[in-house]
Formats: sequence, structure tokens, C-alpha cells
Amino acid sequence: MKRETTVGLIVNASASRDVRRLTSLARTIDVHERVNAIARVLRGLAAARVRTVLFMPEPAHVVERAVDTLAAAGFSLDDRAGLQLRAVVLPNGPEALDAAGTTDAAAAMAEAGAACLVTIGGDGTNRAVARGWPSALMVPLPGGTNNAFCTPIDPTAAGLAAGIYAFDPERYAAHVRQAPRLEIRVDGRLEATAIALVDVALVRSGWVGAHALWDPALLVEAVVARSDPALTGLAGLGGMISPLDAEPPRALHVRFGPTGSTVTAPLGPGQLVPVGIRDWRVLALGESVELGGPVPAAGRPAPGRRLPSSSDEDGWLTLAFDGEREVVLEPGARAGVRLAADGPRVLDAHGVLQVAARRGTFAGTGER
Repeated sequence: MKRETTVGLIVNASASRDVRRLTSLARTIDVHERVNAIARVLRGLAAARVRTVLFMPEPAHVVERAVDTLAAAGFSLDDRAGLQLRAVVLPNGPEALDAAGTTDAAAAMAEAGAACLVTIGGDGTNRAVARGWPSALMVPLPGGTNNAFCTPIDPTAAGLAAGIYAFDPERYAAHVRQAPRLEIRVDGRLEATAIALVDVALVRSGWVGAHALWDPALLVEAVVARSDPALTGLAGLGGMISPLDAEPPRALHVRFGPTGSTVTAPLGPGQLVPVGIRDWRVLALGESVELGGPVPAAGRPAPGRRLPSSSDEDGWLTLAFDGEREVVLEPGARAGVRLAADGPRVLDAHGVLQVAARRGTFAGTGER
């Protein structure tokens, strides 16, 4: 008897293609490479005998093109694998055009009963997924600018692990890790965007959008939930200050300024710059911190960068969530950031495959 298994697939075809490529050495991932990655994910899912793949419809039609790529290589999902692909229905249009569409797609996959998701995008993509499905179980593959939340694993292996887990979630429950999240309140009110998975930064500006946070002169404060010197962005900066393990979940609260120490940090791809650190401390799970209030003195600029003058911003600040500026704060306004335990879940794909291999799954001598 065949067991019905359903896995979700979300690919952000626009990730890693924004203006930040003009100001750094950030990699551009074109649609063809993304199609190739999705084809490999599908091949892994088919090998695990997944029955249904729910996918997010988007303008580049990456998933549909990946199916054609597999067919051209002699592998038909319908004829040989019996895997069915179905686009989820979105409430605000036929295709996901922005982060809100990704959030809607994740919610639709949760409603349809997907066992887990494979995502390809950056930190912003995974945050959009978590907004739509807060308890989503993900295998997040890197496909954006900063990929601090992502798992560096081959897409074929990612699809195979997701499929093996979907077939028997209880057997592989030990390989599911609950990630923390950062909850944001402005003047006591929970924001609509509500969460971040990697970092919340307070920057000098009065505008929003996906703009680079790579000028240390703009940084005022940050709370960093991933702190690893091998990463890029504020997660990498946090790691240069004090690396934190995943267990127990903790975060760093960093205040920037010229009066403390200086850390050389990878704020962007190929962007190793000196950053003035006024002070920092570790936040425990459940602990909150307030950002904002009076605007502190500007931090140390990177070489070739100028400090913004008071006439540039007039005390206005912006909150950036996982590298994207979302909420403008009026002068004197405050935001509360809390490290919460109930973020999305992440599947340890490497661990799943190791256990499956020891059971003889791939040699045909054992069960999944």
C-alpha cells in the first residue's frame, strides 16, 4: 500500500537579484541555475516516493521549467515516479509577486497538510514563509544575498531528506530543530510584520525597502539571533563579536558607536569593514530589549563612506528585519524586541540521510 506524502516547495525567483549587486560582490543567481536546483530537489523527492508536491506559482515558472528540464534528461515525474505537482491557490492573484504572496503560499501549504517544505531563497524569503506558517518545518536552501538561516546542502540531498521525513515523521522527529524568532513591538503594539529569524537592526534613515545595511555609519543597534563568524551580514558581525551555539537559543544585543572597540566584520559579500562597537550583551530566551529613543552619536564610517548629518535624517530611524527595512520610527519612538522560542522548525537533512543510510534504505536492505 502506498502511503500518501505531501511536501511543499517554495522558490523565490527574484532573490539574489536586487540592487545590492551594484554595491558588493554579492552573487547573482539567474533563473536557469534556480531551475537546475529545483530539478534536483524534485529528483530527490521522487526518489523518496513522495506522492504530491505543492508549489508556489510565480512569474518565472521555475518549477514548471524544472519539470521540463527533467523530461529533457529522460526523467518523467508522472511516468516513472508517480509524483504529482500542484500549484497552491493564492487569495490575491494567480501568482506570488512579492513577500506577501510567499506568505500566502506557505499558509496554503499548511492548510493542505504538507509534511514539510523545501525553500530556495534568502533570509527574507524564509521570514515570509514563517509569517504564513509559523510552525513550518523547512529545509531552507540558500538562494539569496545573506543566507544566514539557510542550510548548505545539495538540492538533490535536500529533496531526498524531505521526502524520507515526510514518509515517516515520527521516526525522524529527533532531527527536527525548533529555531527561535525575534518578536517586534513598536510603542507596545505588535507589528504586522511581527518577526525576524536572523536579526533586527535599527538604522539611521526614514525610508523602507530592501536596501543594503552595509554602511556601519548607519547602524545604531541590533539584536542578532544567529551569531556565526562564517556567515555574512549582521549574523557574521555578531559571530565576530561572540559566536553563539544554537542550543540553548540566545541572541546578542549590540550597540554601535565610536567609543568602544572596533570589529572587522563581513557586513556584505566581499565587504569586510571596520565597525565601531559601543557595547554588547547576550540575551537569554524570553528576554526583551528596547531599541530606539534618543538618536545616539554616529558610528565609525567605513573607508570612503561619509557620516549622515542630522539634516539628512532629522532623527528618523528605521527597523530592518533580516536585512530589509520595514518600519519607520518617528524621533523618540521605541521598539521592543523579544527572543522567543516558537520560530519555524528546521529539518537536519544531513542527519536524516545518515540515519536512513545506516538502516539500509539506499542499499535496499532496510526500511526508511
